[in-house]
Amino acid sequence: MPLSPARLTELLDTLTRQYGVPGASLAVWAEGELAEAAAGVCNIETKVKATPDTLFQIGSITKLYTAALAMQLAEEGKLDLDAPVRKVLPDFAVADADVSARVTLRHLLNHTSGIDGDYFRDAGRGEDRVEKYVRLLKEVRQVHPMGHMFSYCNAGFVVAGRMIEVLTGTTWDKAVRNRLAKPLGTPSFSTLPEQAMRHQMAIGHVGQPGALAVTPIAYLAQSNAPAGSMPMAKARDVIAFARMMMNDGVAAEGTQVLTADSVQEMHLRTVALPWGMNIDAIGLATFLWDWNGDGHYEVFGHDGSTIGQAAWLRYHTESETAVALLTNGGNGKGLADDLLREIFSEAAGIAPPEPPAPSREGRPEPARLLGRYGKASGTIDVIEKDGALVAVHTPTAEFAALQGTYAVELQPVNETLFLGTTPGYTRPASYHFLEEDAHGRARYLHTGVRAHPRLG
Repeated sequence: MPLSPARLTELLDTLTRQYGVPGASLAVWAEGELAEAAAGVCNIETKVKATPDTLFQIGSITKLYTAALAMQLAEEGKLDLDAPVRKVLPDFAVADADVSARVTLRHLLNHTSGIDGDYFRDAGRGEDRVEKYVRLLKEVRQVHPMGHMFSYCNAGFVVAGRMIEVLTGTTWDKAVRNRLAKPLGTPSFSTLPEQAMRHQMAIGHVGQPGALAVTPIAYLAQSNAPAGSMPMAKARDVIAFARMMMNDGVAAEGTQVLTADSVQEMHLRTVALPWGMNIDAIGLATFLWDWNGDGHYEVFGHDGSTIGQAAWLRYHTESETAVALLTNGGNGKGLADDLLREIFSEAAGIAPPEPPAPSREGRPEPARLLGRYGKASGTIDVIEKDGALVAVHTPTAEFAALQGTYAVELQPVNETLFLGTTPGYTRPASYHFLEEDAHGRARYLHTGVRAHPRLG
């Protein structure tokens, strides 16, 4: 195997220190073998060392599991991805009556519903928590017309989770454990704190690298679990899911978890994204990348983030190489970028392309871009300051505890794409100014894989 556990441990230890990440767990499947490593601590206060057996929160990697459950039900003839959600949930409603009546599960799984998905109300801890959360969505508005574009939507996956509950006659938690975790051979995969506490767990950390603190709350609302608020796993557990996806739906122990057709459908592009985003296209829940630049998507996976924790899954089906990285704070993105490039280069002979670079040519007219953009999670004011464009991010009150107001200087790549580096990070994020309104101004600012419509 090109990367031994000792080599992975050395690499992970170096990069966690470089990027101020308190602790991390890594699992790599390559050439038919599993190699694991861990570095740092589970908690900077207790200083308990992280190990490959430590559970981390996997965040939105959970969405792949929710989509897989939906595909199982479609295989059984119980669910039609293109039928209105109301066929399963007759009382489903958001603020837009037409969307309420016509939105489908496919819209939810490929993030094209237009529903403002950053809606993190806590609907309690009872077994009806997912049902209660879905009832609260009647006040949630659109960020774009249904089917118009891709905009990441957490709420849509909680709706999908509720559909799974109705059709299986059980809770989403029990469905994911019985239908996925068990056949995948991952008994430590946990959807509830009382399951996770049987294992060593990592806690999240917030703040800038070098000035981190343990998160004020251990986990997000349980009612949002189908979107990724709760599940915890070992890195090797996530690899087990990837191996199943690389093996036409067959788990390592031989169980047919999904049909090959379902796997292919999850990997099939439904929406291509503008050049320069950190993902190239979206399938059914699955992120798609064209690392070779040949127009074909050969790398799949998902990212995940919760309060103070972040996770990454990438798998390359041709070489049957998969990497799962779980972290608990600091500049995990910088760590992940370097680690994924190193591992895939050595193990699979493939690497992500270099990100876009700023250009001094073709600076756009600022008036087209200036103004306020926003959604339920907060606003972004694009202003001009000392001859430069600056994006001022202001979260709403419920998000302010996670990150306060911050400003990012925007550097142009072309007339619609800018780059900006969030304080405390080393890699820039993309800012796409899309479409035009009646006054020739950008209609949307797309950043953080979310569309923020112009507000003024």
